[in-house]
Amino acid sequence: MSAGRLGSISARLVLMLALVAVVVFSAAGFLLHKALEQVLIADERADLLGKTEVVKHFIAEARSMDDLPMLRRHLSATSVGGRFRWNVWLVGRDGTLLYGAEPMPPSVQRDGDKVWLRRKDGVELRGAHFLLADHAVFPDAQVLIGMDPRPRQRMLSTYDDAGVMVGVAGVLCTIALAWLATRRGLRALSALSREAEVIQPGALSRRLTLPEDSAELMPLAQRFNEVLSRMEEAWHQLEGFNANVAHELRTPLAIMINGAEVVLSRDRPEAEMRDVLESHLEELRGMASMINDMLFLARADQGDAAADLIELSLRDEALGVGEFVEVLLEEKHQRLSVEGEHRLPVNRALLRRALVNLLTNASRHAPEEATLTVRIERMADADGVGDGARIVVVNPGDPIPEDIRRRMFDRFWRGESSRSKAGDRFGLGLAIVRAVARMHGGETFVDSAGGRTEIGFTLRTPMRAVVTDNAVR
Repeated sequence: MSAGRLGSISARLVLMLALVAVVVFSAAGFLLHKALEQVLIADERADLLGKTEVVKHFIAEARSMDDLPMLRRHLSATSVGGRFRWNVWLVGRDGTLLYGAEPMPPSVQRDGDKVWLRRKDGVELRGAHFLLADHAVFPDAQVLIGMDPRPRQRMLSTYDDAGVMVGVAGVLCTIALAWLATRRGLRALSALSREAEVIQPGALSRRLTLPEDSAELMPLAQRFNEVLSRMEEAWHQLEGFNANVAHELRTPLAIMINGAEVVLSRDRPEAEMRDVLESHLEELRGMASMINDMLFLARADQGDAAADLIELSLRDEALGVGEFVEVLLEEKHQRLSVEGEHRLPVNRALLRRALVNLLTNASRHAPEEATLTVRIERMADADGVGDGARIVVVNPGDPIPEDIRRRMFDRFWRGESSRSKAGDRFGLGLAIVRAVARMHGGETFVDSAGGRTEIGFTLRTPMRAVVTDNAVR
């Protein structure tokens, strides 16, 4: 990942966090504004009730018109007291303004139990309105009490301005902190990116430096290093595979070229020419067989599963393969024994091919007059679901070292004792066994101890795409 790409990611992260901060601060400011407004309105209602009771008390104290000046003084004190600006009007029955903050009383509007008073200057007050029906001095007079909302509005406006400033400062701080955090967080990623850029096919042994100060990137770097290890191993296997293919093809091609040069050096009898052509044909058939095996292994590596499955008796198939390799066993006076039985849906051709390769390999490494055993074991999954079989070919012989056991199923690999023209000529026999096992959802295994070797594979049903390393014990 380039530095420009990382910078773009950092910018997007900062922008996203800035948008989140704007939404959060805006929502918080709106909710706090509403909460404060409700508190102020509730406070105004409580204050209105108190003012109303005070006004009623002052009016009740008036016993005659001579008390009107004292009442006006008390109402004036009431209208300017408290935290809000209160307006009080006392209007006589004939419309005479007995007391009021304005020359004319406001118009009255009702909405249920709520009262609004509109002053002459257009200001709408929230307040109370009641009649003095039985008052001895002011019979049928009206009392109007209104609160000027502008102080509350100014307070909310001041609060909103402060909230906007705090929100802007919060967003800016969030952007600054997000920028610092992303730069710090992407610093390790940038370092990993620079290290990854220099890894080429010829330098797969390099590994990323684990960022110990970044708990988030540590697992990613570890998994990437594991991928590099697998790629390095696959690259080495590919190089070895190419070298082995070139080596295996070079020998028959050299034989055919030398034979053709010798034959063409002078006129040859027809019989001699036929012998040379037959020798070339044998080499070409061997090369064709190797190529077919390589194509088969390539399809297996691509995940091809076995098709044309038929439920067969594994014991009968093992006995049938024993008859096929009987001539090879008789050459070394060896015998074949088949133990166990299980029926399983398999591809007959692939199963027989794997068994032939295993028995050929076992016969080659077992001593003369030895008894080879094919053991068939039923195998259930760990969860108890599904069915499978374990096919084991047992032969006596010297123990196989662990390093050889680990490579027995590799392509073109042959032990020194098996480098002969007979049997598994190209070292693909056991690799084909592993491919057959994989195509049936199984795996291969080998165990060698106590003067006997057990080598075989597993088959599973229902089919599963299971590809595992060789089980070496």
